[in-house]
Amino acid sequence: MPVADCSTDYNDYCSRIGAIIRHLKKEGGKTVVVRQICGKFLSFNPEDMAVEYFDAFPDVFCFLFYHPFTGWWMGASPELLLQSDCVNAVYTRALAGTRNILQQGEWDKKNIEEHAFVTEDIVNRVKSVIPDSISVELSRRNLRYGKIEHLCTDITITSSEKIDPMEIIGAIHPTPAVGGYPREAAMRNIELYESYPRNCYGGHIAVKTSNGIIAYVILRCVHFDTGKWAVYTGSGITSSSVPHDEWIETEEKAAPLISLLSKYSCNE
Repeated sequence: MPVADCSTDYNDYCSRIGAIIRHLKKEGGKTVVVRQICGKFLSFNPEDMAVEYFDAFPDVFCFLFYHPFTGWWMGASPELLLQSDCVNAVYTRALAGTRNILQQGEWDKKNIEEHAFVTEDIVNRVKSVIPDSISVELSRRNLRYGKIEHLCTDITITSSEKIDPMEIIGAIHPTPAVGGYPREAAMRNIELYESYPRNCYGGHIAVKTSNGIIAYVILRCVHFDTGKWAVYTGSGITSSSVPHDEWIETEEKAAPLISLLSKYSCNE
């Protein structure tokens, strides 16, 4: 899995986003589009990078892993996919809608619409695998991530029967927060309009805990080797999107990682 070495071009990105928007104005739904920001290392020190990045996000799931096939990946993901602490309850999260923390007041139509796609899809997919004796509790809030915040709905699922957490993960992943909605149409759009492979971005990491498992989506991440790095950053496109605004959103999401990597990188 080689590390990408070509950053996404702004004009090409806006052209692709514009094409998706025109499609969504006719068909509806949402498609998550990812871009790359690439650079080269001046010094390679994954341990120091990880410590500094993790310290910046003490309340977020942080990860650093290496495999001969995947290479190095590091990130700090706010995207809880599933948490299971007992046999008849699981917890997940709908996380979609992004704005700068300096913005106040009500969320705009685009972000509310994008968030609703994610919440409704997760709940419906859970109900499809646990149709009986299920209770769903929703609690919406804002979740801060560096200098941005997201619309977040915490979802608690309980049942009188035993819940298989891996069955739930299989049903809900990829959520509209990382793929889009409807899922099949979004996947077709991603294949058509994204110009790079996502590799591990958008996958998930599941970790065993003393009481069950916890799984997070691989987001806000960088893929790297000893010489170069590639940050992956995405946003949800709907019929109300504006290409330049989506570019700025991806910049803000990637900013903490870019700031860190610049300390170890060449100036090109």
